[in-house]
Amino acid sequence: MRIVHALLTVAAVLTASPTMPADDTSSDVAVLAEELGLPGVAFRVVSEDRVIENIELGVDGNGVPVDARTPFVWGSVSKSVTAATVHALVDHQRLSLEESVNSVLPKSDSILSEEVTIEDLIHHTSGLPHQVDDLDQWGRTQRALDVVPTLTVTAADRGTFRYSSLNYLLLQAIVEKETGEPFAEVVAGETGVHTADAVAPGYVPFFTFPRRVDTGIDGAGLGYGYLGGSIDELSRYASRQLTAAASNTPETVPTGSGTAYGYGWYVETLPDGTEMRWHSGAVPGYFTHVALIPERHLAVVFATNRYGELEADALASGARSLVLARLGIDEPHVSGLGHYHLALIGSTALALALAVCATASLIRFRTAPGRWAPARILAALGAGALLYFSLPALAGAPISTLARWAPDVTLLFWIVLAELVVIAGALVARAGRTRSPRHDNGRPSEEDRP
Repeated sequence: MRIVHALLTVAAVLTASPTMPADDTSSDVAVLAEELGLPGVAFRVVSEDRVIENIELGVDGNGVPVDARTPFVWGSVSKSVTAATVHALVDHQRLSLEESVNSVLPKSDSILSEEVTIEDLIHHTSGLPHQVDDLDQWGRTQRALDVVPTLTVTAADRGTFRYSSLNYLLLQAIVEKETGEPFAEVVAGETGVHTADAVAPGYVPFFTFPRRVDTGIDGAGLGYGYLGGSIDELSRYASRQLTAAASNTPETVPTGSGTAYGYGWYVETLPDGTEMRWHSGAVPGYFTHVALIPERHLAVVFATNRYGELEADALASGARSLVLARLGIDEPHVSGLGHYHLALIGSTALALALAVCATASLIRFRTAPGRWAPARILAALGAGALLYFSLPALAGAPISTLARWAPDVTLLFWIVLAELVVIAGALVARAGRTRSPRHDNGRPSEEDRP
């Protein structure tokens, strides 16, 4: 029971969140921001022609109060902007949705079959995997068109929804190829969205507390996640999409999880029969959520400058609860110990346990190795190898990428790996030492005693 009590105490300390700056509003937005430890938040509810609700809280990564002009990175909300841009080019007869991607981008033939169309990219039915190695390359100034020949993925059979940001990297490349202009300029001309050139640092959770991260811009990733702008810019865009053809198209595909997907939006029918189109977006340090409810003439926009991958469920659930509350629907958001806290507590407990083992191995360095030394050496080395290769495989990302999205868990990963190496090294060194005279006289070593 003492161990359980200790772990609960650690959990209470780890889950403590910094307090939001004092604000004169007591809205559910402020409550959520305080609960999740969000340094800065911008929230708006708009119709086609006016702002209905506006809340700005906290500070940006430079300590400047968040206001209507504070830029945020939009993450995957960028996908709907890209889809709207492609839709406009189709209207201008500069593209056709039925065109083969390979006919427009010949260098994509190594990753896509000839049957894959531009419409497949829009609906995530190309078969491309969500391979993050080729995504989120901060500081990359190349066009998406220049990145396509470097992609090494292979698509599965087309036709089934399989979410992958690579679809929208290819859409960006198609826009660049067909227009001959920078992607951001085409987006501005066709959708009215003027993306930010730079943003303040965002925040990632580091042992539950916000830690600054210099969120960069990926020039080849504007189409799938790196467009950005203020709450003014994002809410104006959302307002226009209430009546825009691309964001209201009935052409959708089932996702297999109770929603459909079309032109960069998930399409969901709420319990009261209302149709809602929405998408969340995230990059390390920034999270956004936009929901369109055209029949209610409402769009809801939420943006914050904190995001870590293991907090995704809590942020998405919190943003959704804010949207549904404006529709008169009460849906409590995820609270308590989530995936992030469980992973953090588990990793911390493992690191502490191995620290004790490593310390004991070093203290007993001069004792004889004992009969089970070879097995212990192999166990320590095997555990280290399993950890080193299994974590990236399970996460679907290399350690360098994980360090951006979950720096605390990544740090604990390296600590645990180092502890296993220390334990194995100490055991090897002990096994290599000459046995003590006491052991050679036939007396059992301390480790061999029952």
